[in-house]
Formats: sequence, structure tokens, C-alpha cells
Amino acid sequence: MDAAVDVSGTEPLRRAAYTDAAVFSAEQQRVFAGGWTALLFAHELPDPGDQVPVEAAGLPLVAVRDRAGAVRVFHNVCRHRASLVVPEAVRGQPTLRCPYHGWAYGLDGSLRATPLWDGQLVPTPGALDRARLGLREVRCGVWSDVVWIDLSGRAPSLDEHVGPLTALWQGYDMGVLRLAHYETGQIDANWKLAIEASIENYHEPFVHEKLPARLDTAAPTFTEVAQGAMFGFVTEADAALRSDTPLVPLRDPAAKRCDNLCYLFPNGQQNLFGGLAVRTIWLPLGIDRCEWRTSWYLVGDAADDDAHRGARDDMVAFWRQLREEDKRAIEWMQRGRASPVADHLVLSPFWERSIGAFHTLWRARMGDASDA
Repeated sequence: MDAAVDVSGTEPLRRAAYTDAAVFSAEQQRVFAGGWTALLFAHELPDPGDQVPVEAAGLPLVAVRDRAGAVRVFHNVCRHRASLVVPEAVRGQPTLRCPYHGWAYGLDGSLRATPLWDGQLVPTPGALDRARLGLREVRCGVWSDVVWIDLSGRAPSLDEHVGPLTALWQGYDMGVLRLAHYETGQIDANWKLAIEASIENYHEPFVHEKLPARLDTAAPTFTEVAQGAMFGFVTEADAALRSDTPLVPLRDPAAKRCDNLCYLFPNGQQNLFGGLAVRTIWLPLGIDRCEWRTSWYLVGDAADDDAHRGARDDMVAFWRQLREEDKRAIEWMQRGRASPVADHLVLSPFWERSIGAFHTLWRARMGDASDA
């Protein structure tokens, strides 16, 4: 696995990357529509017929659980007059029905009904070529309970995209994890600042008093990693971030156990801390506002039984405190980027190499549109 990039002498992204509307527009196309991106969690669609409207790269989409139990994603645009087909989430419906003129689509996206199209209660057969007017489908896949989409339709396979993290976790039986808690929130800052704050440990003793020191005799207690779409760090067992619940089993009981905080570019955060997996999707709502969607998973019955209720409550309270502490610091950084001083910043070669790895991936995807 590659080491994280050396950031000595390199500049972080310039303030335009966080404040300029033109850069944000290009980012929507080149980053979020240019390859695999995390959209929502599969657990948000528990049953066939469940439909959740979402947005990616500025485009209205709808995620659906079809009759066979597979997750599918479509452009949330009626083929008649471009109304949203699903303006708000619905559960267990056999069709996607446009609220404007009642056009109905199957869970496979096919056009099923066009009431009163030719003025008849029962439309004349052949009055409309339904076969060519189904919902436009988006390439998608599910991995680690996250629904990933590729709006470009040209990215390498999802297996290749997630491969480095799959390899990192190969020693663990991740199949025992079950959803324990889910919540969302928003931060008044560019989405990249939120990611940068989560992949550097430098701020922890100043912002998070409950987290452990990351230094041991001037040596880091973490190792930063970068490979393909993955960037982040691995660390020795970190009791402060773990829950008081059973550990994820090792496939080889003699193997060394490590925790990790890693991302899959651009916006899928995947953490493993002992028996706790934390997965977060970061979604841009604008140049200076983003949304986080976080799911916490525990081993087996610890996810919902009475015996571990106290541990779950403590876990949620702890992570809420961390998120609130980070939120303040991230919003301060966004406000600071109104200044031209923010064009001349530095990254610590000791602490912030993963930020450098993230910036390298972002610049590569943006190409000549980065201006940052």
C-alpha cells in the first residue's frame, strides 16, 4: 500500500476551491459527475417500493428498491414535462408516479401508464411509444451499505474503486456488522473542509479533549495511507473512539488488529474502530454548505439489544460531541477563506499528508478547471 504523499513544500488548495462559484460548478461536473461517488445508504431503502429523492452533481435523482430487492437509481425527471417524479420519500409503492400529470413508471423505470394522454380514459394503444420514454437510469452499485453512483457511465468497476479499502479490511469479518444508529446534519462550510478536518490529527488536542494524544516520544501513533481512490490513516487500537461492545472478529485470531479512518474519493468516509464501524457520506449543498449522513454499525445483537443500550447511548453522545466540536472549527475555516491570506497556507508534513493526498486526487479530477 502506498504511503501518503509528501506535502513538504507543496501548497494546499487555494481559497477559490472553497469560495468560487465557477470552481464549484466545475467540481460538480468533474468530481461528482466524473466517477464513482457516494449517494446514500442502502438501509434508507429497506423494502421493495421504497423511493428516496436525492441529488448529486446538482442533478435530481431518485433511489429505488425494486421488486427483486436490488437498489436502482434514476434521474428523477418525468419524460413528459420534466417534473420531479418523486418530490419526497415514499414507502412500499409499486410505481413511481409523477404528481403533475399522473404518468407512472415501474420500479424498473419503464413507463407503465399515461392517463388521459389522448383525451381517452383508456389511452388508445400505440398513441405513445412508451418503450422509449422510461426513466433514465444511472449506473450504481452497493458496497459497505453505501449506494455508489457513476454519472459518467465510464468509470472503472466499483470493485476496483473500493478495492484498496476491501484489501485493508480483508482480515475482518465485516459481515457481522448491523446498523445501530443513523442521523444527518449540516455544516456551513465547503464539503472539502469537512473532509480535511476528519483526516488530520493535528487539531485533536486543541479541539477534542476526550481524544487521545497521537504522539509517542515524537513518533506518530498513526500511519497515513493512500492508494487509488483511498486516503486516510490506520492506527493502533484506539479505545477512545471505540464503543463498549464486542469487537469485529478477526479471520485470523493471531493477526494484528488495527483501526482505520479512511475515505474513498470523493466523499465516502469509512471508519473501523474495534467493534464500531462509522460510515459518513459528505454531500455539497452549495459552495459554503454541506450535509453529512452518518451510520454507526455494531457487531450482531449489540446493534439493538437491551444489554448494550447504555453503550449505544454513550457512543452516540460521544460522536455528537465530536461532530459539534468539529463543526465550529470547520465553519471558522470557511469564514477565514474570505481573506486573500488564505491563498498562502501550509500543510504539516508530520500531520497533514492525507490532506495532501485528497488535494492530489481533487486536482487530478478537476484538471485545468481547478484554478486552485
